[in-house]
Amino acid sequence: MSLHVIHVITTIDLGGAEKQLLTLATCQKRNGLVVEIIFLKDEPKLLEQFLESGILVDTEFSKTSFFNQIRRLRAKRSLDSVVFHAHLPRAELLCALSLKKRSFIVSRHNAENFFPAVPKLFSKLLSRFVLRRAFALISISQAVSAFLRGTSELGLHARNEIIPYGIETSPIRPTERGMLTSNYIKLGTVSRLVHQKNIPLLLYSIQKLTADKSYKWSLQIVGVGPLLEELKSLASNLGIQGSIVWLGQTAEIEDFYRTLDIFVLTSDYEGFGLVLLEAMNAGVPVIARNISAIPEVLGSDHPGLINSDDPSEFAARISKLAMSQELCLDFLRYQSKQLSHFSIERAEIAHRALYKELLAEQKERSL
Repeated sequence: MSLHVIHVITTIDLGGAEKQLLTLATCQKRNGLVVEIIFLKDEPKLLEQFLESGILVDTEFSKTSFFNQIRRLRAKRSLDSVVFHAHLPRAELLCALSLKKRSFIVSRHNAENFFPAVPKLFSKLLSRFVLRRAFALISISQAVSAFLRGTSELGLHARNEIIPYGIETSPIRPTERGMLTSNYIKLGTVSRLVHQKNIPLLLYSIQKLTADKSYKWSLQIVGVGPLLEELKSLASNLGIQGSIVWLGQTAEIEDFYRTLDIFVLTSDYEGFGLVLLEAMNAGVPVIARNISAIPEVLGSDHPGLINSDDPSEFAARISKLAMSQELCLDFLRYQSKQLSHFSIERAEIAHRALYKELLAEQKERSL
């Protein structure tokens, strides 16, 4: 009998957790698992991609209330040999309230409080309630694990496995990608427009760069969020509005990366940073802060890591990279090797082993 996994996730929008689930579920389906997706709300922007991969998607949960979602999920818990896997807080809470204890697995995708909008004590209690009922927690990085321990949102005795994100690696070899040969340098980032991503640092860096008239700089930003108008106003005040392109959301992210000369990430923290893998896989040199999970993904010796939130340091590193063909090749050679640590096949094997442990425990309890 094929192993059957039902992933329960809050949305199937274009966020990092959602895109990673698409990659994981596609790999699981390819390797013989029966895979089903339940999403709970919002427009299912990745629905077509899930269906194209042969993955079952239950669209009915998103059409009803949370209480009816509990009832619907409880009706599924009698299924034999099924693993439930929850992603993102609303889905985690739904599984904790609907399913039997130790019958589901939780993945934590963010280095932030379980429910950031509520008091920390309440968030901690909710988090611990969920994780006490779960069979195991998967942290997507050491940074997420450390955050959960540091904030006590993870109890001392809860099982915590670290399984990093994976990607379908098909990196462009450094010599296959054109080097930075013109004086027009296209920078880019993919980011929700929220405080965590520290887009102002990037805008101030662009202001520093535009003072160098030997190059023409542009910054393309993929992403939406509540700070859009505030950030546009800042760009105008800095006199760089003509150098910034606000692209909103796009499902054609691979095409976007191919237009870039340099990818820049200025986040104050990251649970993982899937965009870093995406940029490296597209053969784009990356510059980012040496903070949170970022060095786990890029590697601690990556030449683009910056130990600062000073726009002058970002501008200097970007400028140095733009002026040096050899340095650009060094970045790409390093990144090509680093990608080998993040195969989606490796991540799928680790998930499957955990699923089999859960099913083995359930079988033992039923004897």
